[in-house]
Amino acid sequence: MKPWKVQKFFSDVVYDLRSRGLLPVVILLVVAMVAVPMLLSRGSSSSEAPSLQASSGVLDAAPETQSAVVSYSPGIRDYKKRLKDLSPKDPFRQQFTKSAAAASQLNSTVTTSTPTGGSSEVTGSATTVSAGTGGGGSSTSGGSGKKKKKKKQTKTTYTYSVNVLAGDVDTTLTPFKSVASLTPLPSQTTPVVVYYALSGDFQQVLFLVSNKVDALSGPGICVPAPDDCSLLSLTPGQSEDLHYAKDGHTYRVVVAEIKRTAK
Repeated sequence: MKPWKVQKFFSDVVYDLRSRGLLPVVILLVVAMVAVPMLLSRGSSSSEAPSLQASSGVLDAAPETQSAVVSYSPGIRDYKKRLKDLSPKDPFRQQFTKSAAAASQLNSTVTTSTPTGGSSEVTGSATTVSAGTGGGGSSTSGGSGKKKKKKKQTKTTYTYSVNVLAGDVDTTLTPFKSVASLTPLPSQTTPVVVYYALSGDFQQVLFLVSNKVDALSGPGICVPAPDDCSLLSLTPGQSEDLHYAKDGHTYRVVVAEIKRTAK
């Protein structure tokens, strides 16, 4: 590059910086770039000498830098010296006599519930359990040590059966004892209703009503609606009259009894 072009380039840069007011700032930056490295080099050279002297003194004084050989003979320790602080104890002797004596002086009464429905009372060293009905009771005496055996509880199972009357209202009703589930009433040929089952509380008898029944009269409960009865509920002593559209007759169903039998 020609010298006049270089001179022109720098003169343009200086003119531009002067017009923008940045020429003093650039001069300060250039001076700082030259002076700061020189000052840092002088300071580091002056601080290295004392640090090296101090570190050399520490290294000379450190015992880890010195080699040494130590001999150690532990030998076998005497068991009498190791166990001299422990006193022998008899394993069959009561060690906590004070706590046992304090516990024996306690005399409290606690009442808790028992599985048989009664209550249990504890007083001192004697225990007495009184049970409710259905299981007997047992008592224990702390002095005599005799026990009375508890009576064995018995489990009772109940079975339920239904007795009904069914037939044409103009004739004598036919009795049906212990009706089985899904039995058509009053007969197979005229299934006006079908005995279904007992309710969950064993208080009502449920019947399935035929779709040929177009009218009902009586105190029974119809589901889903009285004019559209699919399930009929009757209690003992109640009766229901049902008009059977297939033959035009009216039939009556009477719940005579719900019988409970214990096994």
